[in-house]
Amino acid sequence: MYNILIVDDEYYICEGLKKQIELLASPVIGEIRTSSGGEQALALCESYRPQIVFTDIKMEGMDGISLIQALSRRLHPVQFIVLSGYDDFHYVRGAFQSGATDYLLKPILTEDLSRILATVIASLDGRTQNPDQLRKTLFQLSADVFHELSFLPVESPLPAPVLADLEETGITGSCCAAILIPCRAWPYEALVRELNLLYDVFDGMLGHPLAGNRIGILCDAALRQRLAGYLSQRIRPRDEMLAASLTCAFPLPQAHRALRRAEELLCLRIFSGYGRLFTEKDGAGKADFTPRLMHLMVQFIETPALVANPPQRSAFSQEVKRLSLPALIRFYSYFNEILGVAFSDNGFASSQRDCPSLGDFPDASGLEGYFYQSLEEYAEKKEEKPRSPGSMEMVRCYIDAHYMEELTLASLAERFFMSYSYLSKSFHKAFRMPFQQYLLMLRMEHALELLKDPSLSIQQIAAGVGYENAFNFSRAFKSRYGVSPSHFRNGPGEADEPAPRS
Repeated sequence: MYNILIVDDEYYICEGLKKQIELLASPVIGEIRTSSGGEQALALCESYRPQIVFTDIKMEGMDGISLIQALSRRLHPVQFIVLSGYDDFHYVRGAFQSGATDYLLKPILTEDLSRILATVIASLDGRTQNPDQLRKTLFQLSADVFHELSFLPVESPLPAPVLADLEETGITGSCCAAILIPCRAWPYEALVRELNLLYDVFDGMLGHPLAGNRIGILCDAALRQRLAGYLSQRIRPRDEMLAASLTCAFPLPQAHRALRRAEELLCLRIFSGYGRLFTEKDGAGKADFTPRLMHLMVQFIETPALVANPPQRSAFSQEVKRLSLPALIRFYSYFNEILGVAFSDNGFASSQRDCPSLGDFPDASGLEGYFYQSLEEYAEKKEEKPRSPGSMEMVRCYIDAHYMEELTLASLAERFFMSYSYLSKSFHKAFRMPFQQYLLMLRMEHALELLKDPSLSIQQIAAGVGYENAFNFSRAFKSRYGVSPSHFRNGPGEADEPAPRS
């Protein structure tokens, strides 16, 4: 059965057309409602879902073209027929460009009405049988929104056009995000069917296929409990074919952060398995991981042969499985960063530097396989070129790559999971100078090179070697070389030659 909405600011046009349709006595026509204007029609369609909309082109307030554009994002499937006079050709053309299917000239002849209704009903019947065409407009809107959100940095604000698209869909004020994923990949038809099931149940929602055969969902926060109930019923714990995550409410401008949080929560399936809906209560816990896990990691780096030791591997796996979600996310980042530093410090090229996302691993064995494959690759290269970097060399390698950033001994100690006092003493012992002296030497050496470029201002050079302002940079430079940076640039012969690095 197909419901009909008639929109015209002339009462007798609405009632006359309604009567004409009723007299056709089509068995597939359901409820017929009328509206006296575009704004009223929009409000009516918050609860009423017509599949066929007749709308006048020229109306007070919102015209027919604007109404078609607004309703096409809310009603799926839908067919629009515009009502026009003989002198409205350029309006009719605009209506077709906005998504209208056909038009009727006033006064409306019954034979024209019957012909057009038969055409749109046949089209609706065809769309119902073809899931690729069902809700085509809404699917495209979802694709555009999710594409924007996937490339948006977490710290960036949501672009105004994306915000407008979400609000137009009915997601206003605040939102929540969910991700639905199967244990085994869906065929494309099944994926589209899942999306259509969601759209059948929810208004104020966008859904779209994501990488890894997942379905991403954004909905108004007011629908969160309904969505939680739907997902819980959709996921059957016994067969463990599906898993899903659902976030708490986020302010609408943070929709991209909500989506990323949903991706993080879905990582819980790695150890907990499928057949569950994961929410914030499941993702709680401390972000720190155990000293034993850090110790095992350092042992693998400093003595790669231990990677092949079964007790060491077993202990490592057990410690990883005990991690809370925040700790697992942090450890995964730590693992890739520390191993990357070790590869780089040894002059190795690593195929693992383009690290997969944590959420790409379907289960614990997949994640463990990645850990061991990476460590074994490192161990093999160490056999070919034995040279132990040591923890202090890894620290120095990091400083050499990030000297232009705000580095402190405290931040380095936290990054490499060492105590402040241990790092301070060990660094001094390894390189025969304190950390601050090494950092200053490194920055000044780079500053000497940058001063050779006359196109760079002193302020630009200061920023390029890690100083917030030119004054502090000039003072440090003069303290080391006896002249200001400007004096050195204008008369470099007057500056003392820098001491060679150890």
